[in-house]
Amino acid sequence: MINLNILPVALEQIKTDEWLTGKQPYQYQWEAYKLICEAFESNRTLCLFLITPTSSGKTLTSYAYSINTGKPMFGVYPTNELLADQERTLLEEYEKVGSNRVIRVDSKALDEWQIDLELQRHSQTLETLLNYRRILLTNPDILFYVAFGLYPKINSLRQRLWELVGSYRLFAFDEFHLYNVKQQADTAYFVGALNAINSNVGRVLIFASATPNLEMVNLVRDKLGLWLEVVESHPSDNPNTRVIAHPVNLKLVPAELSRWQGLQALDESFEEIESFQQKYSDARYVAIFDSVAAAIGAAKCFRNAFDFDLVGEIHGLSSTVMRQEALAKKVTVGTSTIEVGVDFKNKFEKDFLILEARTSSQFIQRFGRIARHSKSLSIPNEVLALVPDYVYNFLGEKTQSNPTLTRDKLRELIEETYRQPQDFKGYLAKHACVEMIEATNLVLGMFQPDTKPRIKEEITKVIKNLTGKDYSTAQKKRWRYEKELILKPLLTFRGNGFEAAIIDERGEDIGFHVKRYNLMFLLRRGIFQELDKKTFMATLDKIGTEKPEWYYDVEREKKFAQLIEPSPEKLLGVYGFFKLTGLIDDSEKTRQVWFEIPEENIMGKVGKITTLKDLEIKTQPRIPTRLLQRTLNRKKIVAWAIDSHPKAIKLGRALPPLFEVYELKIILPGGSLSSQSWSIAFNQDAFFLDSLYWNLKKTNDIIIV
Repeated sequence: MINLNILPVALEQIKTDEWLTGKQPYQYQWEAYKLICEAFESNRTLCLFLITPTSSGKTLTSYAYSINTGKPMFGVYPTNELLADQERTLLEEYEKVGSNRVIRVDSKALDEWQIDLELQRHSQTLETLLNYRRILLTNPDILFYVAFGLYPKINSLRQRLWELVGSYRLFAFDEFHLYNVKQQADTAYFVGALNAINSNVGRVLIFASATPNLEMVNLVRDKLGLWLEVVESHPSDNPNTRVIAHPVNLKLVPAELSRWQGLQALDESFEEIESFQQKYSDARYVAIFDSVAAAIGAAKCFRNAFDFDLVGEIHGLSSTVMRQEALAKKVTVGTSTIEVGVDFKNKFEKDFLILEARTSSQFIQRFGRIARHSKSLSIPNEVLALVPDYVYNFLGEKTQSNPTLTRDKLRELIEETYRQPQDFKGYLAKHACVEMIEATNLVLGMFQPDTKPRIKEEITKVIKNLTGKDYSTAQKKRWRYEKELILKPLLTFRGNGFEAAIIDERGEDIGFHVKRYNLMFLLRRGIFQELDKKTFMATLDKIGTEKPEWYYDVEREKKFAQLIEPSPEKLLGVYGFFKLTGLIDDSEKTRQVWFEIPEENIMGKVGKITTLKDLEIKTQPRIPTRLLQRTLNRKKIVAWAIDSHPKAIKLGRALPPLFEVYELKIILPGGSLSSQSWSIAFNQDAFFLDSLYWNLKKTNDIIIV
């Protein structure tokens, strides 16, 4: 085990009466504020990148101008947990200046507004809210739906939504490091299109992150040629400073994370937690793992050491009530859902953080969850980081002579140490132009014949600069994708995987226990019973009758827990209904899950984006999934397959740790299985794999990679 002492961080504050009333800005906040004022005074488009640690005031930096001037603002947050946290923070700040103009708009909120306003569609509800000209906090999905015209095809409504969003002059994109290359390209197009339509108005787009993303800087500055400023906070020793990050004792533990052995490493290191607890009996803990299974297993470890009621869980199987209660527990265990969006202060204070870190950005982001504030208890801040062996060995060598580091030095070492995963930059050149031309066709419909040619010319330049494709080439490619039925799966902001509708009867959640969750997790780890749709809906009706306070939740599941339709263009829906009664214990081996397909259905489609039908899903040990098989068998789905094993693909192409590539087995004529290992990816992941360079050689109908 490596022990490191991480020094505190303090930022210099500026004395001024021109910022927020009663507050002194940090140097970087004041610099950012002046740039925002300059953009509006000069009527220019500014892309402002804020690179600063967590707890250093990114939120107030982004919203200070709006708070002071009353200017409407669009805030975009990658997780709903962060969205809710920002709503609480910003409501307080705007109320101080006599304003109550903050509205949270995620899918759940739209459902509730839609019911209350007696409207038929999310799009109509969103239009109503946008007309309020408020501080609108939403997620990237909803902004993307508007920008790329994905709401129901009522052209006039889709164009009105685009125009309403485009009328905003101030945008904030928080935690931007979480965006993949497709999401960055989509955002860059949106920025470029706004500027192309009208470059002579003051407009500011703020991109905030604790971990800088230089690819987006390249897209905006070098590809689009827009005014871009990077404002970064720097620690200071001057007298007029404020501590934003307190000292931390960091302990590094090697773990075979590539084999998902993080939980085992925690178990082997648990004596560190027990020793800390003996010294500080009032200590509070938070643990962040990548998988739900690991989080649940970690919660069991803590329950074995502490009382059952002192441990709470926050992950994909947790209800809203369970999540809220878990935050205030002595021990909070969760997944990446608490990696951003949960500020552990006041009643949520924590002293000891356990984290898995498969990538450098994970390490930096998760490490920043603790020691952000002065605490009510004088307990030191401790971090137990589970890292890959090669990271552990490298850091051991680098810090052997000096185990005391500044946070900047720690971040520098972390970024140097970790191998960077595949970033799929080839997506920009290969597929991005198709979705951009789709959005462009929508935008052009908003303009009259006398202005349309100019707008088309300017937006065409945006597409050309970002992707290298001209308007004609992009349009032809879009027509081909539409003809081949692969267009709609490309036009999504997040990947669309396999969902199951689950009634969670494990008895561990006192909140609303019906949810949609990852089908593969259920098949690998779940103890469940298949249900037909009628039984599932009857159960929902019963829950609604017995628990009227769950009315909105019940109505939401009735709306979205519908079987997915056969067309490859239909992406929303579940593949089956299940009653979950338990999970396979950590000590037991989980089920293997793979897909099978007849050979004739895959011939000639190797290494290509295509649509496949007659897929079957198999498990070992086998479990009864008759209804699931029926749904999957009739579903035509966009996929990409190649004759290499998933492990070879993941390792050889350095795919991100949570990237989903499944094993595929080929059913030969006669019913036997081919001995050749195959890999398959679906929907958005299929486009990502296709964007990599594959040296496919065809010899006598055999594909060689």
